[in-house]
Amino acid sequence: QGRLTDGKGKTIDCKDAIFIMTSNVASDEIAQHALQLRQEAMEMSKKRIAENLEDVQISDKITISKQFKEKVIRPILKAHFRRDEFLGRINEIVYFLPFCHSELIQLVNKELNFWAKKAKARHNITLLWDREVMDVLADGYNLHYGARSIKHEVERRVVNQLAAAYEQDLLPRGCTLRITVEDSDKQLLKTKDSSSPGAEKTKMPTLRLEIVEKDSKSRKLDIQAPLNPENITYFL
Repeated sequence: QGRLTDGKGKTIDCKDAIFIMTSNVASDEIAQHALQLRQEAMEMSKKRIAENLEDVQISDKITISKQFKEKVIRPILKAHFRRDEFLGRINEIVYFLPFCHSELIQLVNKELNFWAKKAKARHNITLLWDREVMDVLADGYNLHYGARSIKHEVERRVVNQLAAAYEQDLLPRGCTLRITVEDSDKQLLKTKDSSSPGAEKTKMPTLRLEIVEKDSKSRKLDIQAPLNPENITYFL
């Protein structure tokens, strides 16, 4: 107990050591199970609201069940590590779950604030947005790429527009910009598909930039698509 022996027979005293191991084993199964739990929790909350039950709280907190750990996770770990005596020495397993919506909103807000501070510091441009914009950007979350997908979504849908507008001399120094959502009335609009009469398809909201004038009126920017979006130079 409390010792490690390497392949050359060298012994290391580990009585006071704590080992933290990370692994992607069973990550897909854990992610899908977590998404299912969140969906079930959301449907249950909606049902309780529809039934006008009191003290209804919609919570993003979910817990991986013991049955799932034993029936799904443990066989995968055993097949991978092959030794029960090794798994038996692991005191605790921490499960990293996909981000919930409230966490995604925090990530989006953090990214937007990052770029807003740069715009203010370098060009004295004030950048504004509302919750609807954050909801649209949060929809760009990719389960497999984690928080990085939110960063890319903000750069693709917001920063690229800022860069193009700057290169086209559409941004006066010291102006106030507002990010707005088009094709949305707080929800995704459904439009008729002309190729399939009677069928409906979802029209994704579009993010646009507006200049807020001194009289509080807004003017949409007519941003031309860059000839080579991949080589666009960020104005920040």
